Amino acid sequence: MDNVVWLRPPGKPCLVLSADEWWKGSVVWEETRREDGLWWGTVTYDKEDQKITEVRSQHDLRAR
Repeated sequence: MDNVVWLRPPGKPCLVLSADEWWKGSVVWEETRREDGLWWGTVTYDKEDQKITEVRSQHDLRAR
């Protein structure tokens, strides 16, 4: 996890895909794409009464 930059919200509103469901949250994008060519960001979202913060790629996020 040496290449992970943990950022704190507030971020931009988004939807986060987790367990085949979309959850309302926020994302703070990393400044540049990673070597895999994808955008990654730190997301915070509420899922079943838990606040979750983790790093996700663009594939798991949608604007809202």
